[in-house]
Amino acid sequence: MDIIVLLIVGLIVGALGRAVVPGKQSMPIWLTLIIGVGSLLLAGLIFSGLLIKIIVGTLVAAALIAVTQGVAKSKSHA
Repeated sequence: MDIIVLLIVGLIVGALGRAVVPGKQSMPIWLTLIIGVGSLLLAGLIFSGLLIKIIVGTLVAAALIAVTQGVAKSKSHA
């Protein structure tokens, strides 16, 4: 049951992570959602409280989205 909740909330965390990163993102929404689910599952393995899982998962998702955007922009300018 906990895994299902983490998967569903992970979709929301991916959207929140995308909203936190400033500017227009060129990555597809499905990649954003996968990053959100993955970051929340990772946070779920490390932390025990649901709120801390969501906070850490959102921060990790935002960081991964920002890094992914930076790599995509550097490749498009090369």
